[in-house]
Amino acid sequence: YKTGLYYFIPVLFEVVCFFIVGYFFIPRMEEFLGKLSIAEAMKDIYGQKVRIVTSISGFIFVSGLIAVQLKIAGSVFEYILNINSLYGIILSGLIITLYSTLGGIKSVVFTDLIQFFTFCTVIPVIVYYFFFGLDGTTIFSSLAKNPNFNFSEIFTFSNDKIWMLISLSLYMVIPAFNPAIFQRIAMSKDIKQARDSFYILASIVFLLILFIGWLSVLLMFRENFSEGNNIIHSLFDITPPIYKGLLLIGIVAMVMSTIDSYINSSSVLITHDFINVFTKLKNELLTARIVSFLLGMSGILLSLKDIGIFRLAVLTASFYMCIVTVPFIMAVIGYRTPYEKAVLGGMAGGFLVNILWMLLDITIIDGVIPAMVVNWIVLVIMH
Repeated sequence: YKTGLYYFIPVLFEVVCFFIVGYFFIPRMEEFLGKLSIAEAMKDIYGQKVRIVTSISGFIFVSGLIAVQLKIAGSVFEYILNINSLYGIILSGLIITLYSTLGGIKSVVFTDLIQFFTFCTVIPVIVYYFFFGLDGTTIFSSLAKNPNFNFSEIFTFSNDKIWMLISLSLYMVIPAFNPAIFQRIAMSKDIKQARDSFYILASIVFLLILFIGWLSVLLMFRENFSEGNNIIHSLFDITPPIYKGLLLIGIVAMVMSTIDSYINSSSVLITHDFINVFTKLKNELLTARIVSFLLGMSGILLSLKDIGIFRLAVLTASFYMCIVTVPFIMAVIGYRTPYEKAVLGGMAGGFLVNILWMLLDITIIDGVIPAMVVNWIVLVIMH
């Protein structure tokens, strides 16, 4: 809504990413089927120290994603119950954390199925309502005059924002293999099922992105829409009661289906690949449930930080992608160094560049891609 194609084009590359995973990576990942986590896979390839670093990075990444979703949930609950968003974050966080903790992967799969059908039906209905009565021709002619939607203004190297668009597109198209995505591949019964699921995923995500992008465009042409600091509240204000109810259900369903997946995959990561390394657990399942609860609480605390939603997502993801993604992708494509120090050196290099990027406050592009490049260079040189 605010940045037009500068954000929409990179998001479309996420669809390309899912196709790449299904077509190129999954056929090379048969050895990972049945693994409990990506940290366990990294340990089998590179050693125990790499496993520990992977589990810590995964925890940071997932805590950030949980926080992003809780920020949105807090805003929704603030609107519904007319309470402070802080209480909305805590309330929604506790609900999701409790059922994820008590129900495990079965509760995640069952609720995700319901939530998937919920927002897949709600979003098209909401988009239809906002589009009803508007002239499509007028919309497209107006967009062509908007600098955020004008291709000739966007795709020119004299435009400083083109570099951010390129870096975000690369960030989206490179498979992160985060804990939840790896878990989905590893729990498949065979390569064919994993590959087909990603093809289906890419197709559905593509349609959902189009619907949500179109909804954002339509908001610009609603006469009674007032742009404010809280776009969710403004969106609710101009929605009639019956559609408002559907919209609330759809947003909450999207939030919940994301959080519970990441809580579950990360609880396994921390329990099996961090705690269990230092002390042999007698009851790993009970420990995983306790860790699930603590993960939910850490997500709640992080969501209280005053930082933008997208910025928080990229920031926490960068600590995972610049550390774990590079050596894992190299392993999948067949480049496996026997030197654990080479991998740890690459991880350290990527981490330091990411930290330096933030300290220097470089904003022309995000530091994720440069940090990943440094990780790769150090890995290859030390090998």
